[in-house]
Amino acid sequence: MLTFLRKKGRSIMIIVAVLFLGSMFYGLSFSRLPGGSGGLEKRIAKVNGSEVDPMRFQEMTNRLLQQFKGKQLQPSDLAFIQNMALSQTVDFMLVLAEAKKRVRVANVEVEGAINGLMQQQKLNSKQELEAALKRIGTNLGRFKNLIKDEILVQKMVTKVRSEVTVTPDDLREVRASHILVSQEARARELLTRIKKGEDFGQLAKEYSLDTGSAVKSGDLGFFATGAMVDTFEKAAFKLKAGEVSDIVKTSFGYHLIKVYDSRLHKFAGAEKEFDRAALMDKQVKSFNKWFGELRAKAKVEVFTPILQGHDFRFKGRVYEAIQAYKKAIAQEPNNPMLHVFLGDTFSMMGKNDLALPEYEAAASLGGGDPTYSLLLAKTYERLGQTAKAITIYEQVSLVAGDNKAMHEDLLKKFRELKAGRQASHEQAELAAIAKREKFEKELKGQ
Repeated sequence: MLTFLRKKGRSIMIIVAVLFLGSMFYGLSFSRLPGGSGGLEKRIAKVNGSEVDPMRFQEMTNRLLQQFKGKQLQPSDLAFIQNMALSQTVDFMLVLAEAKKRVRVANVEVEGAINGLMQQQKLNSKQELEAALKRIGTNLGRFKNLIKDEILVQKMVTKVRSEVTVTPDDLREVRASHILVSQEARARELLTRIKKGEDFGQLAKEYSLDTGSAVKSGDLGFFATGAMVDTFEKAAFKLKAGEVSDIVKTSFGYHLIKVYDSRLHKFAGAEKEFDRAALMDKQVKSFNKWFGELRAKAKVEVFTPILQGHDFRFKGRVYEAIQAYKKAIAQEPNNPMLHVFLGDTFSMMGKNDLALPEYEAAASLGGGDPTYSLLLAKTYERLGQTAKAITIYEQVSLVAGDNKAMHEDLLKKFRELKAGRQASHEQAELAAIAKREKFEKELKGQ
């Protein structure tokens, strides 16, 4: 949840701006990936009636791509990245909408942030910044709005966290058991029996509707503040060891609570800064609760077929994902990535015979990119067509060039498939690459 807000050190706004401009200066833009545009339209989605800004969505995507920097990104990984980017964009918009109601940002704050950004990026003038923005299809005014929104969100997060105070209860945790029933009359009956001396744990085993704890005599183990619903928590923390509560009503039903023990709350690695750790823990829980309520009430409408497909796919609604991807392909039939997404979905279902033509289409449309051919070869393997798979792996080897990692993967694959001649060829290729690397290293040492 809101992972884009979890930064350390410098302000979130400055980091985000650097990543955003990094996409311009270092080629991290999503549109530069093979098939990376993915058929994205200007209308991406709506959040509580407000349109998602495509520039904000791309900026979120760039943040995620930054995390993959230096790693070999697979075409199928892009579905996850796009889906996560949309989710984080929605999260951002929800907090931003609340921020616009409750906090303010002065123009001087935006200008200060941009000036700091220009210094970090070694830009000497606003003209250089404007030229960089123009290269990705935006302008200074729009960029200022993006920066202002970042500051608003940061201030909103800070405001929610700053409203938290630590109480004595936050410094301890209790061990309790409970009995959950659906009727108040039954709760009153059980409470009377407990007061007359009947065993709380045995009654929990016999009557509690919480089957997970009932088998353990109602035992919930130790828990701290923020772990249970408010009404239950307040009642539990008022009890002393050995005491039983009166009837406690929550959205789950009617509870009887018995506390057995109380101890100092433990925070991992916080032995020297206990109070600070308690505050940070409560701030996180408070923000998560606040944001969870926003998310639960949010109305999100996704318009772009490819993003609809991702959403359905990662929710396990594969048949709906297939229809969405097919619609995306109908709109953009020459995009190899769309065929990969559809092929991956068929593969998830174990329908490799249906995945095969999609990977074939991706390989055909991919402009010689070996990553698509690798997907195709793996599908032939799953279908038991080993000879065909080996032929495609050989084709990949021809275009792999000096890609050492790819040749290493091919060597491993040919050995798995007991393709001795092809494995020997890969060993020779790797030896040649090693020789060239050694020669280049020696030249640099001169």
